[in-house]
Amino acid sequence: MASRFDGQLRWLHKVRVYPTCAQERALVKMLRVTRELYNALLQQRRDAWTSRRLSLTSREQYLQLTELREVEARFAGVYRDCEDAVLHRLDLAFAAFFRRLKRGETPGYPRFKPIARWNQLEFPHGDRALKFDIVQGRVRVPGVGAVRLRKGRVVPEFGRAFLVTKNGRWYAVFEAHRTVSPLPATGCSVGIDRGIRVLAALSDGTMIENLRPGSRRKAVVKRHQRALDAVTVKDAIGRPLNTKHQARIAAVRRLARAKESEANARRDWLHKVSRGVVQRFDCIALESLRMRSMTRSAKGTPEVPGVGVRAKAGLNRALLDAGFGMLASLIREKAEYAARTVIEVDARYSSQTCVACGCVCKESREGRRFTCVRCGHAADADVNAAQVILLRAESPPMRAPGTARGRQHYAA
Repeated sequence: MASRFDGQLRWLHKVRVYPTCAQERALVKMLRVTRELYNALLQQRRDAWTSRRLSLTSREQYLQLTELREVEARFAGVYRDCEDAVLHRLDLAFAAFFRRLKRGETPGYPRFKPIARWNQLEFPHGDRALKFDIVQGRVRVPGVGAVRLRKGRVVPEFGRAFLVTKNGRWYAVFEAHRTVSPLPATGCSVGIDRGIRVLAALSDGTMIENLRPGSRRKAVVKRHQRALDAVTVKDAIGRPLNTKHQARIAAVRRLARAKESEANARRDWLHKVSRGVVQRFDCIALESLRMRSMTRSAKGTPEVPGVGVRAKAGLNRALLDAGFGMLASLIREKAEYAARTVIEVDARYSSQTCVACGCVCKESREGRRFTCVRCGHAADADVNAAQVILLRAESPPMRAPGTARGRQHYAA
């Protein structure tokens, strides 16, 4: 994942870590202490406001935290920066609450955090707290010791860092700053039409396979879902009663890991595809799609029920399984790092427009083939749409009726 901060490209570098049993107990203890601290700070602010109409500032709570560390050994045993990050996280929650309140919205008040929703330790000055050995085989964590790292890419110079647990596994996430490294110019441009039949059709005729990891792993996920249902005791309305039973906890974890494996396969494939596209082309034209609107449910309301609800639900699953929203994000991130140009254009009528004569007619498309009713131009429907997208990006005055001028996001 990449983003911009203070004019620099910020990159999150994620590495699997393998703590021993004793180290894992220490990490779990740190998670429990920081969660209790967050809830205590939140309760203190709520009580101060409801009883005295007093708004506590973060500076006041910071000083009280210093006093608490002097009298409570378990809070003193946690690295101070982790506790400061908890206070900062609470500040961000309140800032978001008041910001939405000023906009006239009805935001939810910051909530207390249960165990299931507190799964990371933040080190604001991670480069000072986490130290690697010479070969980056282990990382020393304050209060935990030297934790073994998975062998892989070298972790670059970093600032903030996190230790995250997910489905019983631990990961270290480092926020590294990277400078732009331009790739050699190729002199080629491409338009990309994303879809379900193929993940992406390029304007040069290349078809990129849709891996469909969700469909391929559907049987495995269903098996774990049935196993979870078999060990779950439910009440009259279907709520689980044995959420803390060891057999159910193990079944939940197996199901979560199956879904995580599916997501990892999808992300890995999209990383490879986006890297190949960025390496081959200097200018990349994409459709401007709103995935949230495209995957909106068709259920409607009891008064006005939706039409084709089952079909729309199946389409939504296919769209999310393909992951072409993530594909566009990865292309933009890698293009910025490689100093490539990415342009988004309006996608309306691109599948009905002839790239040769510009005629817009829905009868021109029949399934997978496109045959223009005016000039007779014939091509694969997705390839023709990709060529139309490229034409709109390169020649805005020649764009089809009803389309908007392209938006350039990154320039070399």
